[in-house]
Amino acid sequence: MNNTAEYITERLWIGQIGNGFVVLSLIAALFSAIGYYFYSKETLTSEWKKFANATFTIHSISVIGIAATLFYMLFNHFYEYSYVYQHSNNEMPMQYIMSCFWEGQEGSFLLWAFWNVVLGNILRKTIDAKWEAPTMAIFALVQVFIASMLLGIYVGDYKLGSNPFILLRENPQFANLPFLQIENYLSKIDGRGLNPLLMNYWMTIHPPTLFLGFSSTLVPFVFAVAGLWKKDFTTWQKPALTWTFFSIMILGTGILMGGAWAYEALSFGGFWAWDPVENSSLVPWLVMVGAGHVMIINKNKGGSLFMTHLMAIASFLLVLYSTFLTRSGILGKSSVHAFTDLGMQAQLVIYVLTFVLICVVLLIHDKLIRVSYLMVSFLMLFAGIIFGHKVALLLIWIVISFVITIYSYIKFFPKEEEEESLYSREFWMFVGSLVFLLSSMIITYFTSIPVMNKLFVGWLYENEKAPIKIADYNIWMVPFTIIALLLVAVTQYFKYKKTDPKQFLKHISLSGILAVVFGLSAVIPLYFLKDYATSSSVEKWNLISYALLFISALFAVFCNLDYWMRVLKGRTRHAGSSIAHIGFALILLGALISTSKKQTISQNTSQKNVASLGENFSAKKSLVLTKGDTLPMGNYLVTYTGKERKGIDVFFHMDYFKKDEDGKTVKAFDLRPMVQDNPRMGQASNPDTKHFLSNDIYTHITYADLSDNKEVKADAYKEPTNFIGHMRDTIFADNAIILIDSITTNLTEEQYSQNDSLLVVTAVLKATDINGKVYRATPKYILKNNMVLPDEFELSELGLKFIFWKINPNEGSVEIQMSEKVSNTKEFVVLEAYMFPFINVLWLGCLVMIIGTIVAIIERRRVNGKAN
Repeated sequence: MNNTAEYITERLWIGQIGNGFVVLSLIAALFSAIGYYFYSKETLTSEWKKFANATFTIHSISVIGIAATLFYMLFNHFYEYSYVYQHSNNEMPMQYIMSCFWEGQEGSFLLWAFWNVVLGNILRKTIDAKWEAPTMAIFALVQVFIASMLLGIYVGDYKLGSNPFILLRENPQFANLPFLQIENYLSKIDGRGLNPLLMNYWMTIHPPTLFLGFSSTLVPFVFAVAGLWKKDFTTWQKPALTWTFFSIMILGTGILMGGAWAYEALSFGGFWAWDPVENSSLVPWLVMVGAGHVMIINKNKGGSLFMTHLMAIASFLLVLYSTFLTRSGILGKSSVHAFTDLGMQAQLVIYVLTFVLICVVLLIHDKLIRVSYLMVSFLMLFAGIIFGHKVALLLIWIVISFVITIYSYIKFFPKEEEEESLYSREFWMFVGSLVFLLSSMIITYFTSIPVMNKLFVGWLYENEKAPIKIADYNIWMVPFTIIALLLVAVTQYFKYKKTDPKQFLKHISLSGILAVVFGLSAVIPLYFLKDYATSSSVEKWNLISYALLFISALFAVFCNLDYWMRVLKGRTRHAGSSIAHIGFALILLGALISTSKKQTISQNTSQKNVASLGENFSAKKSLVLTKGDTLPMGNYLVTYTGKERKGIDVFFHMDYFKKDEDGKTVKAFDLRPMVQDNPRMGQASNPDTKHFLSNDIYTHITYADLSDNKEVKADAYKEPTNFIGHMRDTIFADNAIILIDSITTNLTEEQYSQNDSLLVVTAVLKATDINGKVYRATPKYILKNNMVLPDEFELSELGLKFIFWKINPNEGSVEIQMSEKVSNTKEFVVLEAYMFPFINVLWLGCLVMIIGTIVAIIERRRVNGKAN
């Protein structure tokens, strides 16, 4: 049915409005960038300023219009549009509509564009006239690229963006769905719904905060680029400094919110897993922290000019690189957060390289070198498009750009006339910034392993490199963290230019003694009394590094507290940096204790063989708990009392008991871990946590029967459940785990096509019960004269029935219905539970660091206001 007029219920007008806003936003941003560029030419009139401001306003209205249109479509469930169909449904609570908005690539790009519009308008209203044109020209150019991400058109074989207003029947992924052949199909469909992991209150506030942080890195970037443009390497840093610390605060808050979401909603048992997408947000923050501190050096003493430019520029470029990592599909197998590839890989690469090119060009002073570099860059791009060899050409271009950058720095960039003293604040602040930069480079390297595999496998090495494990990240990063904490502790006691070493040692001695005394009294029982003697050499090094990290964190807390109370006389207004440093140290201290002393309390104390459920189940961490039974778990006794369904959420009631002073067993608390039973998106386990002052008890379900229990005949079967799977996939029953072991057939495809013979395809299933005994089931898919003849296979030993009823050759999957006998087994669950000691120290540190950064920003604005 190709005639769109026949789809009488579709609301095409809303998509046309949205597409109009998309095109207008792109054109307006482009004209605004051109206008600001010509406005920067001093010989031209202010008419260009009016033009640039007007077009940026039009662009801003257009972006808001796109967002409003998409929200309207989501609120009203316009399922004729692919984005609405993919990310929402009728059953979803309305509070998660915002999560639908930014779940997909298109929505998250739109969120990014929206925050850029907000910050861009604030910037152009508050910035000095000297910096308005160059900063806003770059700002608008960034918006051109982001707006292009929403176009969804093809230029030759290259896809330019992904459009949020594409119709469901125009999306190649869904165009062949049978219901789309019905005129009134909208009355018969529901959306696919939101990813279950995103149906959490943190996901209504974490993404917008994080994307505001990403957007905020753009402001120091445009100032630094404007400094290169105007060859004024110093004065841009004064207005950029407040924006830099705003970026540090808001991006750091977004990252911490992500950790809180992972802790509350994900089931890996923690708040940080060195996931590539987590790293991609952490690295720009680390570099921005370094940029802020070298800007402070420049403000108070001058110097560090190249580093301020490098780090302010690098932070935003790393945001662009993280955009490429998370949205190109290259991380698909190595990250639970990454988006799937929507065919924008080339566009994302061009996005990153364009701004690298601009920065290098503006750094070059020699006109001949600048023109030659531009010509070579465009010729290499043309050669890559026409002749291929893109990887080799890209590497050559990166080397050329790096060499020219170093040459320009050595030849033309202003240098400090005198070296900093070893006993000066600026020296150690500079070292601290280098530590942050170097650590970010190491994290970026490890995060980029999937990229290197794509570039170099079959060229520089044969086999793909495996991403490194969490423990390896920790081994690499702990030494950098210790150095950073020591610098956070002592640097503020140095004076600018020169410090008396004796006075310095006198100031830090009390904090040092307290840190060593309290630290040793804590780390010896924590790490050395039980664990050290039986540990391997690597484990011993880990324990030693944990002890050093613990003492360093205490040293940082004591030093900054002492500086605040004794040097600053307790004046909070001037203590923003000290408070933020205390928070930073507490975060690391809480993370260290809670992760290094994390205790698994859910060892299996039942008589059931949990390992028979599959390789992901282990008696060391998984407890099989039958309804009504009470089993010991850590310092508690736990009882599973039953489950409760609320919509698609199934809550499992767990009562925890402990003995009181009289030895009587009393109820301590109850937890309700939840499994979301989403019929379209699958099942997702959400943990529940009991918070105490000194520790958290964290519990989540790893296996459970989600069906409703009703009174039926003893020999009756439950409603059949349909499973879509591939070879070696598993199907879970109440009393067994079923493996799709193999698929056999009596005819080849060619033999069947040549005659009307009976085609019999057999699915060989291996069912392992709770005691480890293996049973075999062989349901058959029978096809005769293009008609499917259902054939039921009953596995009476386990009370299971199977019907092999569909084969999906394009996906390489099969569909099998399974029915379970009601009287099979008593209801049970498998759960994992952990105790996180002193994790509240981490959350307290988050709050303290955010407050300290806010205090520092307010004081910075007050000082700048006085100076003006």
